[in-house]
Amino acid sequence: MWVFISFIFLFPASAHSLSTCPKPVTAPEALVATLGSCLYIPCRYDLCRAGPSPHPPLLRWLHHPHYDPQQQKFWGRAVEEHRGTTGSPQGDCSLTIPRVYPESAGVYGLRLMANASRRYYKDLRWMHSVTVNVTGTAPAPHLWPDPAPLTQGQKSNLGCWVPPACPEKTPTLTWEGPVSETWGAHLDTWIPPTTVVSYEVVGTLLTFEPSGDHDGTSIHCILRGSDGKIISQVSRQLQVHYAPRDVRVVMTPPSPVHEGQEVTLSCQDLANPPSHTYTWSLRGHILPQRGAQVLLGPTKATHGGIYRCQATNHVGTTESPPTSLEVYYPPRDVQVVVTPPSPVHEGREVTLSCQDLANPRSHTYIWSLGGHILPQRGAQVLLGPTKATHGGTYRCQATNHLGTTESPPTSLEVYYPPRAATLETSTPLPALLGSRVTLHCRLSPAHPTPTVQWLRNDRPEAEGPAHTLSFLANPAHAGSYRCIGRNPAGSASSPPLPLRIWYAPQAVQVLQHPRGPVLAGGGPVRLRCEVGAADPPQLKIRWFKDEEELPVETPDLVLPSPHPTDAAAYSCQAQNEVGVTRSPPSVLEVRYAPQGVELVVGPGQRVEEKTNITLGCRGAAHPPPELFEWFRDGRSLGQSRKGLWVLPAVGAGSGGRYHCRITNQVASADSDDVIVTIYYSTPTILRRTFLALAAGLSSLLALVALGFLLHRRWKRQVAADEEPVVEPSRTFFLCKKKVPLPPPWGS
Repeated sequence: MWVFISFIFLFPASAHSLSTCPKPVTAPEALVATLGSCLYIPCRYDLCRAGPSPHPPLLRWLHHPHYDPQQQKFWGRAVEEHRGTTGSPQGDCSLTIPRVYPESAGVYGLRLMANASRRYYKDLRWMHSVTVNVTGTAPAPHLWPDPAPLTQGQKSNLGCWVPPACPEKTPTLTWEGPVSETWGAHLDTWIPPTTVVSYEVVGTLLTFEPSGDHDGTSIHCILRGSDGKIISQVSRQLQVHYAPRDVRVVMTPPSPVHEGQEVTLSCQDLANPPSHTYTWSLRGHILPQRGAQVLLGPTKATHGGIYRCQATNHVGTTESPPTSLEVYYPPRDVQVVVTPPSPVHEGREVTLSCQDLANPRSHTYIWSLGGHILPQRGAQVLLGPTKATHGGTYRCQATNHLGTTESPPTSLEVYYPPRAATLETSTPLPALLGSRVTLHCRLSPAHPTPTVQWLRNDRPEAEGPAHTLSFLANPAHAGSYRCIGRNPAGSASSPPLPLRIWYAPQAVQVLQHPRGPVLAGGGPVRLRCEVGAADPPQLKIRWFKDEEELPVETPDLVLPSPHPTDAAAYSCQAQNEVGVTRSPPSVLEVRYAPQGVELVVGPGQRVEEKTNITLGCRGAAHPPPELFEWFRDGRSLGQSRKGLWVLPAVGAGSGGRYHCRITNQVASADSDDVIVTIYYSTPTILRRTFLALAAGLSSLLALVALGFLLHRRWKRQVAADEEPVVEPSRTFFLCKKKVPLPPPWGS
C-alpha cells in the first residue's frame, strides 16, 4: 500500500490549547491507496500537556466521522479501537487496513480521548482526519528537489521517497540512468526534510557530480516490491550547465598571409549555457576584443604570432590551444647591435650584429663604416682586439625576396682608464677637532672623464666627479684615506694617506654596579667613570657629588656601605691635552625603611568627648610610604594610603594607647605609644548629676512608702490581738494575747 502525503491538520474537540506542546496527533492529511492492496496510515500521538495518567488514552478510528453537537460526540463506522500506552503521554496510533476496496475511500478520523491527572483538565479530546483516495494503479515515487539546472563538477543530491508501506511489506527504491553509474556516485538511506513531509517515509538519496555528458540524459527512480517487480517509477531529464569545451581558433584565410590581407579569427566552442564572453590574446598579451570573432585587416607584421581565445559562461572559462598566424613582409626595424654595448674597452673583442624583422628571414647583409663598404656579408662582424681606429659610425642593409632595408647609424666608442692616482692634503697633520681638512686626488688623463671614489680604512666614504674632499675634522673622520679614479674602462688607486684627529674625551658616563636603587647598609656600590674615546688617550679623572668635588682621581668610586646621605647625583670628568669632558649626572638612589615614625594627635592628648580626633602619622622613608595603619591598645583601627586618620565624635570609650605604623617597599616601622584621655563635657556631667539625684530621691520616696505600709500593718496586727471572749452568759470582754512592741519610728 503506497500513500502520498500533502499536509497535516488537527481538529481539536476541546477548548484547551496546547500552545506549549506539539500537536497531539501527527499523521497524514491525505493519501492515495491502491485498489486490492493494504492501507497503512502512520500516526503518532503526544499529550505532553496532559502529563502522565494512570488511565491510557482511548484511540478510536472512525470511517466517515461526523460530529453531533447535541451529544457532543463523533459518530461513524468504527474501524479500530484500542488503548494507548499506560503511564506515557506518547505512543503509536497507526492504522492498518489489510485490503482496500472501492468503498474504502473517504475520510478516516482518529478520535483521541485522554483523562488528565490535573484538576484543571477533566479530559482531553481530539479528532484528526485523513482523506483516502482509492486508485487502480500504484502512485509513482516523489522526487526532491524541484527540477533545476545542475552545474558540472558541483556535488548534487537527488532524493526519492514514498510513503511508508504496511509493516509486512519491504519496498525498495533504486536509481537507473547514466548519472547513477558515474564514478563517485553513491546511495544513502534518506529522511526528507520536514518541509517536504512531516512524518517518517521510505527514502533514498543519490549523491553525484554531474558532467557535461549528462546534459539531456534521464534519471529514473524505481519502486520495487518485495518480489523485486517494478511497482511504479518516476523519471526526470537532467539539465547540466557546463563550462565551455572544444575551444579552438579558426583562421580565414588560413596562415600564412601577406601583409595587407584581411584575416578573420573565430573562437568556436561548445557550452551550456552558451558562452557570453570571449577573451583574445596575442603572444600572451590580452587584446581588447570580446566577441566570438576578430577581424584583422589590413594585416600588419605586428599581427603575426600565437593567438589564443578563452570562452566564458557562468560555469567557467576554457582556453583554446595556441594557433599561429604567420604574416609575410620585407625587412624592417633593421638595426646594428654592439656586443658588448658601446662604449667598449680598448683591447676587448666586439661583435656587431645586424638585427631585423622579416618574414621570410633576410638572406643577405651589407656593412659600411663611415660610408665605406666593408667586405663582410654575414649578419655579424667580429672586431678584436679593438683599437681606436675601430671607432666610428656603422650601418647595415638586410635583404629578403620581398625587398631591402638599411639600418640607422650606430656609433662605436672605445674607452681607456686612468693610469695613475696621487692623494695630497693642504692641512697640517694631525688635525685638531673642528678644523677644516682638505684632500686632493690627482689623476692621469683618461676617457671618458673618471669619477673619484674616496675610501677611509678601505671602506667607501664618498663618490662623485669632484677631485677634492673637504670636511670639518671629528673623530669619525680619522683613518687611512685613499682615492680611486674610475671610469667604465677601469680604475687607478692612490697610495694610502693616514689622517689622525686629536679630540677631547668623548662619551663620558658614570656606570653604577649594581644598577638601580640600593638598600641602605647593603653591600658595596661601585661607580665607574667610563670614557668612550680620546686622542691623545692619556686622561686625568675627577669625581663630583652634587657639584662638590671628591678627593678621588681613579676611574672607580666605591661606597662600601651605602647610607641615605650617599643618595646624590654623581658625575665624573675626563681631561687630555685637547680638552675636558664631563659626564651627565648619574643619580644614586638609596632606599631605606621608615625612620623617626611619630604619631601626632590633634587637637591634643586630652580631649573632650564628642570631639573629632585627627591621628597624623609621619616619618622619613625612601621610597615614600605605601601604607599607613593605626592601632588603639594593640588592635588595628584601619589602613590608609594617606598619613591621616580621623576619629569622629569620640566617646569616653575611645581613650587608650595609640600608635601608628608606616610601610614602604623596604619594611615597616611603628611609632611610640601616645596615651589619649577622653573627659566628659559639662552637659554630660550635669546630666549624670541630675540622674544621680533623681535616683537618690526615688530611693528615699520608696523608703517612706515602705515605712507607711509597715505602720499600717502594725496597727492592723494590734487590733487583731484584742479578740472577744464569749462566756456562756453571752457576755464578753477583751483580752490581749500579747503585748505589742512600739513601732520602729515611735508612731
